[in-house]
Amino acid sequence: MTAYRTILVDTDGSDYSYRVVDHAAELAHATHARLLIICARHDIDEHALGTDLDRLGPDAYRLCGTTPTDAILRTAHQHALAHGAADIETRILPEPTLHALLHLADTTAADLIVTANPHRSPLARLLFTPPIELARKAHCDILIATPPGDDTHGKHP
Repeated sequence: MTAYRTILVDTDGSDYSYRVVDHAAELAHATHARLLIICARHDIDEHALGTDLDRLGPDAYRLCGTTPTDAILRTAHQHALAHGAADIETRILPEPTLHALLHLADTTAADLIVTANPHRSPLARLLFTPPIELARKAHCDILIATPPGDDTHGKHP
């Protein structure tokens, strides 16, 4: 197994993303790596969205304002501790873009980025998803987790 020094994992506050954090924490524990948990800042104003907030689904409340981002990172930190990670940092990305993630990976010398792939469509997975674009552009290893119910790759986090 490659000895990673810095593992970067992103979370959005969903149950699945916390499971991805759990697995990244276990890997960080096994390799004695620093775990850097990130979440993009969400400055969505629910009043500006109006009825569009309903369209975002049951987790839309997590995206309103910046306080929820801090709460997401606190919860992810607790997950990482519970799964053995010892050297844990959390950061808020200033914007939810691929460029911001790649810049952070470069400036922190990340050896591995762990991210979730939220799409079930094989075509979307190959052509259009941000994790695939990340894999094409990053200068480090990438681990893309697939969502529950997607049995095209076997075992799931």
